[in-house]
Amino acid sequence: MTDGGAIAQLAHAAANLRYSDLPRAVVTMTTHCVLDTLGVALAGTTEPVTRIVRRTLTAEHADGPARIWGSSQSAAVSVAATINGTAAHALDFDDWAPGSGIHPSAPLLPALVAVGEEIGCSGEELITAYVAGYELQERLGMAIGPSHYARGFHTTGTVGTFGAATAASHLLGATAGQLMMALRIASTQAAGLKAMFGSMGKPLHAGRAATAGVQAARLAMNGFLASEESLLGPQGFVATHADELDETPLRTPFGDPWHVLETRIKEHAACFGTHAAIDAVLTLRNTPNFDPRTIEAIELDVPPICIGVCTIADPRTVLEAKFSIAFAAALALVKGTAAADQFTEKVLGDPEIERLTKTVRICPDPDLAKTETQVCLRMRDGSAMRAFADSGQRGWLDDVSEQDQRIQSKFCALAGTLVSPARAAAIAEQVAQLQHCPDIRALTRTWTPSE
Repeated sequence: MTDGGAIAQLAHAAANLRYSDLPRAVVTMTTHCVLDTLGVALAGTTEPVTRIVRRTLTAEHADGPARIWGSSQSAAVSVAATINGTAAHALDFDDWAPGSGIHPSAPLLPALVAVGEEIGCSGEELITAYVAGYELQERLGMAIGPSHYARGFHTTGTVGTFGAATAASHLLGATAGQLMMALRIASTQAAGLKAMFGSMGKPLHAGRAATAGVQAARLAMNGFLASEESLLGPQGFVATHADELDETPLRTPFGDPWHVLETRIKEHAACFGTHAAIDAVLTLRNTPNFDPRTIEAIELDVPPICIGVCTIADPRTVLEAKFSIAFAAALALVKGTAAADQFTEKVLGDPEIERLTKTVRICPDPDLAKTETQVCLRMRDGSAMRAFADSGQRGWLDDVSEQDQRIQSKFCALAGTLVSPARAAAIAEQVAQLQHCPDIRALTRTWTPSE
């Protein structure tokens, strides 16, 4: 089967999206995603994985037009996209899309900003390109379904490459045909293995997806040709990476729905699979006179998709701890939070957290949705405490702006120590008005450490 049909329709929709097509809610949500991603990336610049990637790549490449976030240094577009994409996913605190399970912004935004700095794009242009990339990658991720993930592929690295290619192509003014070719080129570059979870390899997936997407867009714009069977052919991306293809999401028009509105902004700095357990134990911890030292055992009923993803029983590193639902639950019970500043070597060795982590029993429950968890705390006096949580609920009810303050607060907490609290607040205000920015380079030059 050659590429075409639903894929071609999707490419046409992405290439022809205009800012005037976007409802106010979509624009607002996009600015939320931009601010949240920037915040976790700025905080992630100090992580060992980001430092290593930056040191390695900047030693090999000369100066360029794209800024390395959180520094005064610039680099080639591809280098900046890789480093910034890695930083955006280093804390595993970046946003999440419930339909596909992808971390949507970590590949998208670094690719877009790097290209946007090179060409001097406006805020409107960046927002439109972001939505085009988001909507296409989410539909593709849903179309290849859970079998892709079950086979061992990390969707942020694989499907994120298509999103970054789409967004970069749109920003560069690609025709539908050129954008379609960028997707074909992306299909042979999309990569990311779940075996990397809990290691430095996972955040690198986002950085590599950003760069591969940019390269795919540029190659297509310069006349590069890839096979017409790249995506849907018998040895193409879908056939080799998934059990089947559901074309329904691909044929769903942009705006019906806008998937970007379903983005979940993380409240805990760990794998999203741990969030329901964290939420549930925090509910129990708020019980009057609660004392975690009286807990004898912890039972977690989790959706089967969590098994092997966030069930590292005895985490030895901070990265592994983010993929240990047992550790995350114990951390929340002892500290009352699972924020980014709690995932440290010191906390990893906390004796009470270690004790509770070892008491955890995990049981897969096929009746639970992928964002749900049931918790039972067995107490030393023989009593039990139970709580249920669903972490998949969006952060607003009637209007996206209901979550403005929460996202700004998260950003300032993450970025304030690097760029100063005052500058963090100013950046948050600027991003909230991103659509009015004539040249994003006026914004990115402020994303630097305080003097």
